[in-house]
Amino acid sequence: MNILVLGATGNTGRQFVDMALERGHTIKAIVRSSGGLGERTGLDVLQGDVLDASVLKQASREMDAIVSCLGIRKKDPSDPWSTLLSPEDFTERCAIGIVEAMKANGIERAVVISSAGVGDSWETVDADMRNVIQSSSVGAIFRDLGNMEEVLDASGLDTLAVRPVALVNGDPSGSVQIVDRFEKTSKISTGDVAQWMLDAVERPTAFEQRTEMIGAMNLS
Repeated sequence: MNILVLGATGNTGRQFVDMALERGHTIKAIVRSSGGLGERTGLDVLQGDVLDASVLKQASREMDAIVSCLGIRKKDPSDPWSTLLSPEDFTERCAIGIVEAMKANGIERAVVISSAGVGDSWETVDADMRNVIQSSSVGAIFRDLGNMEEVLDASGLDTLAVRPVALVNGDPSGSVQIVDRFEKTSKISTGDVAQWMLDAVERPTAFEQRTEMIGAMNLS
């Protein structure tokens, strides 16, 4: 497949690109900075702004699917109250551009990263964690992801928002599954998420659900 990847220089995005290339896919990546991914067979790196709809339309020509590993950046990713570095509507605006590009170029499939606790999964989150989310900058991130999911839901396209529990850097564990709770101890590696997203892109039939909340058994 020819896959356009957004957020390819992030921890999950890098692993997605590596895995997809290993499986023989052709990857086009839009990045803020031209460095970081290196030159490899099957990889085309474009420097551009993912919030620019014209960039997305141009880059997605002749693509079979779009994958977004994008998310709002914080000054300190480990601090829930840290200052946001991205606009508060970042992923929503990206989703609008993705949908426009897909419709302009006849692309049906998109897979994006969201988060456990977004949208109708809010009640699955541990009560203490909900309090932290609501009182910190994470609340703005969740609202943005919820709006992103709504844009994709309304598109009429074959889209999937993957909702991982708490992310930690690491390789695939081989024990990922759909989960129905987001506990304080819930974790999943970036490699697990990348692998799940790639497997989703390769599914032969349309997505039955628009969202999937995932965790890893041996990281919980």
